[in-house]
Amino acid sequence: MPPRNGTYIPTLAIRASEMNGLEFLPGLTKDRMLPVFLLAPWGSARALEKAMERIERAYPRRPFFMDFDRDYIPSNPDGPAQQEWLDLQNSEDRFDNWWNFWTEQENLLPALQFEGQDKDELVLQIRDIQEQEREFCVRIELGRMPRNLGVVIEALVEVGTADYTVIIEGGWVSDPLDMYARAHGLVDGAFEVLDGRIPIVVSCTSIPKGFHLMEGVTNNPFSNHDLLDQMRRNTNREILLYGDWGSTKPRERGFGRTPLPRIDYPLESSWQIARHKDEEWDFQDAALAIVNSPFWDGDLGVWGEQMIESTTVEPEFAIDTPQKNVAARVNIHLHRQALFGDQISGLDLDEDWID
Repeated sequence: MPPRNGTYIPTLAIRASEMNGLEFLPGLTKDRMLPVFLLAPWGSARALEKAMERIERAYPRRPFFMDFDRDYIPSNPDGPAQQEWLDLQNSEDRFDNWWNFWTEQENLLPALQFEGQDKDELVLQIRDIQEQEREFCVRIELGRMPRNLGVVIEALVEVGTADYTVIIEGGWVSDPLDMYARAHGLVDGAFEVLDGRIPIVVSCTSIPKGFHLMEGVTNNPFSNHDLLDQMRRNTNREILLYGDWGSTKPRERGFGRTPLPRIDYPLESSWQIARHKDEEWDFQDAALAIVNSPFWDGDLGVWGEQMIESTTVEPEFAIDTPQKNVAARVNIHLHRQALFGDQISGLDLDEDWID
């Protein structure tokens, strides 16, 4: 059966833009998703617990999957929170540190950890999770394909459980359709022996990595839904679910220059991006271009859209930094994808704003 809290599985790094965009969603939207949070220290906090507190504030009293953010690179491995994060990934005693951590978090549904585990250890790790009466996820990153995937599958089959979700994670791709062959190969190959009731999520992101060639309002389509449609047509799996990165992408090394003012407006299968270097647009100019475009809805009733509208009038109290733009984009994107295919304009969301 599908995960108990929704059929949209967004992957979210624990960063300010993602957490702000998620926090200001209405409750109706949050109830239609089951996020995968990628654990890393929260900013400069000295305790990893601060990251969990930030999740609880953004997504209170709801279940969520969690895995490690393996693209996070500790800047100070001796720092308390960063050292704790590294310790949790120690594979000794079936990832005992990880077990001690997630069992203290009431709503956390853990990712099964593969590194250095044989079949017996994986079986016991699964039974440890079941003893806590938790669901779990088996998250396969295509860019970090586990060397012991066959052993993982053997362990899952031996236990015979169906209380987990498989996530095929493609990370950043230039076009989601490019990962079809690998995802289809797993579903119809290695995963064919898994119980048909087990949900399989297909996830990736293609948010542009560069914006310097964009002038005016440009349309940037993404084909995640086309990818899922192809998978559904060409496999026999009962439950294939949609996943993405909430319109963001994995962490990257280094620090880029501050981008030019820009406003991003998500649609169901594209992002409208407004910026203009030659005309020296500021955030207000970009917001006006979006609001005056034929793509603008204006009646979603969500925080991100309200932020864009406010920017057309008073940017200093709305979007005046790149981070606020991304937070608004995440907010709108999550709302649209969680309610994908529904009529979402004009919904009464007042009750659902109260968490």
